[in-house]
Amino acid sequence: MKAFHPTFGRQPWPDGLRALQVYALPDLPPGSALDVLLAGLRRAMLGFPVLPVRSDGFHITLDMVTSAPAEAISDAARHDLTDQLHGALAGTGPIDLLQAGSPIAYRTGVRLDLHPDGELAALQHRARTAVHRVFGKDATDYPLGVLHMTAAYAAADTDTDELAQAIHQVRPGHAPFTVSRVIVNEVHWRPAPLPGRNDLLGWQIGWDTIAAIPLGA
Repeated sequence: MKAFHPTFGRQPWPDGLRALQVYALPDLPPGSALDVLLAGLRRAMLGFPVLPVRSDGFHITLDMVTSAPAEAISDAARHDLTDQLHGALAGTGPIDLLQAGSPIAYRTGVRLDLHPDGELAALQHRARTAVHRVFGKDATDYPLGVLHMTAAYAAADTDTDELAQAIHQVRPGHAPFTVSRVIVNEVHWRPAPLPGRNDLLGWQIGWDTIAAIPLGA
């Protein structure tokens, strides 16, 4: 596992940058199966050089505008994107036949695989269509890959064998969840210490929500 560093599309994330992104958010009521799984993951990862995602930071990235930083995008363009997303996602109801898990130790952190992901992939392509209608087809240098939720970002290079064994013990290892909203947001990153130690910093994600589009509204 290699230390994680944020990227703006395919490029290193410049210091202080805020980027306009589109996320699908999992419903995460306290005590739900997904909430229990994520709490167990946080406990299992203690002592490893990874920074867990905060409970309010879980998301599924649908797209990122990479043609300009967020501060260079006008209010009119933001409103236009929101309107286009409402239109592109019209008729899409909440996606509630989803499973998160098992947790996977991957190249730069720990992520949750999502299954089945066909409806989520269709949601992503609809969101990209909306982004392209506003900003053009060259505005999204964000690679569309297998959809997932990240649970932690690596703060240092490390062998994943022990971490993989630790997170495999978390039960439940899978959890059902629902996606009922998509948001437009300004994303930023900041260095943050790992739980229980101040000698190692990881990257913590945060965002300010610009607009929320409920699915099925």
